Amino acid sequence: MKVTDRMIEAAEATVQRETDEAIARIRAELVEEGEDFCIDCDDAIDPRRKVAMPSAERCIHCQQAYERSQRAQHD
Repeated sequence: MKVTDRMIEAAEATVQRETDEAIARIRAELVEEGEDFCIDCDDAIDPRRKVAMPSAERCIHCQQAYERSQRAQHD
C-alpha cells in the first residue's frame, strides 16, 4: 500500500485529537482535585497561592507581570 500525504495528514490529525483529549481529561481530573490554572500561561496555580488568595486567576509570575503592565499603562 502506498502512503499518501492525505493518509499522513489523517494520522497526524488523529494523534493530535487523541493528545488533545488526553490533556483535557487530565485537566478535568486536576480541576476536580482542586487544581486551578493561570488564565495567562495556563500553568497550574500553586495551591499555596490559592489558599492565600482564593480568587487568584493568575500564577504569581503572571500576576507580577500583569501588575507591572498595569502600572506602566497608568504612568
